[in-house]
Amino acid sequence: MNNTTIRRSGMGRFFVGLFCTLLALPVMAQEDELRGLPGFMDFGDLSAAYGDPKISINIGGGLLQFVGMMSGDSNPETAKMFSSLKGVRVFGYNLNADPGVAKKKFGEVKTSLKSAGWESVVQVNEEDEQVFIYMKLNGGVMDGMTVMTVDAEEVMFINIIGQLDPKQLGKVMKGFDVDIDGALGQE
Repeated sequence: MNNTTIRRSGMGRFFVGLFCTLLALPVMAQEDELRGLPGFMDFGDLSAAYGDPKISINIGGGLLQFVGMMSGDSNPETAKMFSSLKGVRVFGYNLNADPGVAKKKFGEVKTSLKSAGWESVVQVNEEDEQVFIYMKLNGGVMDGMTVMTVDAEEVMFINIIGQLDPKQLGKVMKGFDVDIDGALGQE
């Protein structure tokens, strides 16, 4: 290898590193931007209990508004709902770690939700699976929703931030053939 090749490969690594860093900045900024909102749930350091996430999604309000505008003509209810959201965060982990540590962290998040004023609206406790849905309510409007699931293989944490009208959410979910009216008290 000559000096020109070495300089080119070094510059290539530099530009790849710079590009990756620049891509990560908006994700970190979104997390900070969402942190002060009433529907934000700080799950703490999930990686300490579960390892690296197999799924990690952070979508800010700008992208959600764009999705709302794109669906406006075909489904106005969906467009209205997406436009009112500030963020969606999804974290999924394989349960390769010590099951005791994993269950302890799951319990800590449930306790944090309750102490922060989140209301439990759905609890499913099966032998092989648990599902919990919490809502942060402000009058008749939800400021956020958190869904947690755990089974023998994986654990998922979902935080939807922004104002959600339960009736509107029910209509949108029916459009996706999901009936959640009973869970939201809209029967």
